[in-house]
Amino acid sequence: MTQAMPRDPYDIVIVGGGLTGVMMAIALSHAVPRCADRHVIALIDRDGANTGKPLDLRTTTIHAGGKTMLQTLGVWERLHRSPTAIHQIKIAAGIAANQSLSRRQQRDFQIGWQDHNSPMAYVVSNDDLQQALYAVLAERPVTMISHASVTGLLRPNTSGSGGLAVLQIDDHDDLACHLIVACDGANSQLRTLAGMRRRAESHRQTAIVANLAIERDHDHTAFQRFLPTGPLAFMPHGDKKMSMVWSLPKAEAKTLIDCDDGTFSAQVYQHFGDHLGSIRLLGSRWLWPLIPAMMPKLTDPYLVLAGDAGHVIHPLAGQGYNLALGDAAVLADAVAAAARLGLPPSHRAVRTDYEAGRKVEVTSMSLMTSGLNRLMSADSQLARLAGSGMQLVDTSPLKAIFQKSASGGHLTDAAFLRGKLPG
Repeated sequence: MTQAMPRDPYDIVIVGGGLTGVMMAIALSHAVPRCADRHVIALIDRDGANTGKPLDLRTTTIHAGGKTMLQTLGVWERLHRSPTAIHQIKIAAGIAANQSLSRRQQRDFQIGWQDHNSPMAYVVSNDDLQQALYAVLAERPVTMISHASVTGLLRPNTSGSGGLAVLQIDDHDDLACHLIVACDGANSQLRTLAGMRRRAESHRQTAIVANLAIERDHDHTAFQRFLPTGPLAFMPHGDKKMSMVWSLPKAEAKTLIDCDDGTFSAQVYQHFGDHLGSIRLLGSRWLWPLIPAMMPKLTDPYLVLAGDAGHVIHPLAGQGYNLALGDAAVLADAVAAAARLGLPPSHRAVRTDYEAGRKVEVTSMSLMTSGLNRLMSADSQLARLAGSGMQLVDTSPLKAIFQKSASGGHLTDAAFLRGKLPG
């Protein structure tokens, strides 16, 4: 990896230096033919390289298929701390029952499944994942363009670039390339510059993200409690520690984030219940506005949307980054297939294959998470009937979909997810 920017155009430029962008750059570096005298892939990072970035104490859930992909990329073994495996998932509906009745609490989580032989997913520290990704990136033939922001997008019909797209970048020379991959988040500047449509839900909920210490062993179990105001999710993260995502109406989330640590811990305990014993906040709390969104198209000439730039789902299933891994795996296969035919990454076949490879999983995961959240909300007549919401989930295909989504890969077929390099 080098800071120098060659004069020749790149095959691919990835915009966004977060967990998705860096992973995408590594994945695509295995899909394009190497050039002996220059790099053909560039990564534009607004904030600069990993060094000096603030510590990210949040966590990411990686399903089993995602782990296979990260192992294939050489990232998994670079993680500083061992990820916490998830062997069980338990789901409950409604505010916790009487705290003193521990046996009743055990029955409170009405739906569950387990696999003690093979973990369904893993919980990874964001900071560890970021460090590991940058360590691998440094060894790949990728040019890093730091402290740069895209200000303009020109494509052949307007740029006169001779079949190349041109990125205009502040304080840098214009950058020509065959394909741009937007990994610049939910508020993607590239998507806006391209004039691509976005279908977003209204901002009704805000998530509170926090790390918690618990009294009892979590037994490698992930918990999901559907409250009338929104789901409360606990993911195991270390010995007697959990990572929490609590979705609430905006005003309630703001009130809870502003209270003192003791009151906050008491509120979490009151709503989750006594299943894990006492609960204590560890460190900071973060607010995360929840605005699920889908894009009618994931591609445009010379441009591909990936990660949150292409789809934002409700966090109740913990699948956001897994969708981004699927994006990279499918795009790498599409780019490699085009290269075998002598076609550039800008060829229509790449975009067609990418759209086809992502449509089913992205659409189904978006509909499932948003639909399940609405179903179990106070506005749902089904949820008002005691137990009816849980009964519907338990007896319908939703349970199978929810279970399969935990391990990943069932809706996407790509080389990286099978533990192979593209091509």
